[in-house]
Amino acid sequence: MEDEDDDEVYSYGGKGDKGNKQKTKTKKKKPTQTQKLVPSDDNFPTDLEEGTTQTDLDWLTKKKGSLRNVTDQGNRRTCWTIASSRGLSASLVIADRFDPHEVNLSALHMLVGLIDKVDSTGGLQNLEHLRSFMVNWGAILEEDCDCPQLALEAKNDSSKPNPVLCTDKGKKAKQTRTFKVEDLIIQKEVDERELMRLVNLGPVAVTIDVHTAFSTFKGDGIYTGPTNKCRKIDRHMLLVYGYATDKLTGIHYWRVQNSAGLTWGNNGYGKIVRQISRGSNANNSLFTCIIYPKVRSSIE
Repeated sequence: MEDEDDDEVYSYGGKGDKGNKQKTKTKKKKPTQTQKLVPSDDNFPTDLEEGTTQTDLDWLTKKKGSLRNVTDQGNRRTCWTIASSRGLSASLVIADRFDPHEVNLSALHMLVGLIDKVDSTGGLQNLEHLRSFMVNWGAILEEDCDCPQLALEAKNDSSKPNPVLCTDKGKKAKQTRTFKVEDLIIQKEVDERELMRLVNLGPVAVTIDVHTAFSTFKGDGIYTGPTNKCRKIDRHMLLVYGYATDKLTGIHYWRVQNSAGLTWGNNGYGKIVRQISRGSNANNSLFTCIIYPKVRSSIE
């Protein structure tokens, strides 16, 4: 991270006290109405890839299984483990490298692997630590992970040693398949046209500043950012899995999946206004960073 970001922690939590164990939800989001546009329309979006006329993308329906069900990270500030592991999983599924049920990557494994880099609630300050871990250690499947669920409790108990990464435990390290990446790209200058290009390839992890308006966001409306009176609470990582245009208002928005349970947004999914629809704030994206993996050609 750059010096000006030293006080930022990618960490915002979900609802309730779920601990490290993430409970998977199966409830589907409610369908929404989108507007079909053609280039001759006055409201045709200007942030699309050059030469394309596609104005609506939803990876939930385009590639079944590319996105896992909504989860709730609870009061653990571990959004970065969920969004990054799910982004990599989606890339592998969309590339037809694996069936969806074969590549459920463990967020807990990432937390334990970086247990000495996080604060007492699991917040990660420097994304370069995540990059180094995914390049050199990689993710593993949930079924192969026997890292302690109470990893943070152990970290915060001075009488106990930090938990050990399960792939460091003797023979298991040689037997466990790891999903390393060639690189983890961290773009701190957000260009939404570049984000559009990336989302056309698959779900992408992004960060956003959390204000009260975001943490309490509910329903099928579009999150347009904080008011001047809103206080910044934290910084958060979530997945962008598509985009569209609202049929009634004409507002262009991103489709996102959060990790704050079913009470946030529309059953855990939401819409965030795209930069081109921010009016007087159109020079700035609500997103503060883009994170995506360069997938290796082979899996160990």
